[in-house]
Amino acid sequence: MCERSGVPVTIVALSLAAGGCFGVASVLQHRAARSQDPELSMRAGLIVGLLREPAWVASNLLDGVGFVCQFLALRSGSLALVNPLLVCSLIFAVPAGALLTRRRVSRAEYLSAGVVVAGLALFMGAARPGTGLPDAPGIAWVALSCVSAAAVGCLVILASTWARPHRALLLAGAGGITWGYASAVTAVAGHALDRGLLHALASWSPYAMVASGALGVLTVQSAFQAGELRMSLPIATVSEPLVAIVIGQLMFKEHMVTRWPSSVIEVAGLAVMTLGVFALARPEVDAWQRGPGGS
Repeated sequence: MCERSGVPVTIVALSLAAGGCFGVASVLQHRAARSQDPELSMRAGLIVGLLREPAWVASNLLDGVGFVCQFLALRSGSLALVNPLLVCSLIFAVPAGALLTRRRVSRAEYLSAGVVVAGLALFMGAARPGTGLPDAPGIAWVALSCVSAAAVGCLVILASTWARPHRALLLAGAGGITWGYASAVTAVAGHALDRGLLHALASWSPYAMVASGALGVLTVQSAFQAGELRMSLPIATVSEPLVAIVIGQLMFKEHMVTRWPSSVIEVAGLAVMTLGVFALARPEVDAWQRGPGGS
């Protein structure tokens, strides 16, 4: 049965903790990825090279903590609740980048962060997201997997034909789709674990979770490598929750208020959130990859 009660504080706290870990990790990962050979894009050699970077290894430990928080949140919360809150990762990334480069967070960045929060509040207040079904029919998963793989494949192939600065946009979009799909699989794996570890290991979801997560890491790191952070991070940050919301509605029948005028407010909230995200990732964040006095 769908849950239509108020927003659970624990789920919100876990989602924000995950966003904080992901945000700080993204700043460290971008600096490391930009130092790698461009020819390694979308190849396993990119990850091998990054494994030699201590900061990148540390960032993945942060990602691991963030994933645990996200996993726990998705066991009880809906994709439409948890994943939009992960957008706050960029709000955490801004002070992390400022600290790394020994600069102050600007007034414009504070304002942009406020716009992101306002958009999220609009969406959450109007949608009142609640849980839905714990899983979906097998044929639905086959269809979703095929559509997701086709979309990601097309973006990766198209990215290989574009110049490097703009390649980051397409690869970030592919990463966002992959992470949105991975979030849905993670939710299923969490529900499978409710019936015991052996039951979970006997199901397909943990293995799909690992595979889609690995592809997400490769795709997003390739996006970080291909261009400035302002080109890749906003696209990846915004596309993941949008994909997850659509999957939650189509696959799990998650509860969201869809009647007028709530639906208009929800769309407006997501639009405001998106504008705030892109405003936060303005050209000044390029300094994150350089360090104090860098070039």
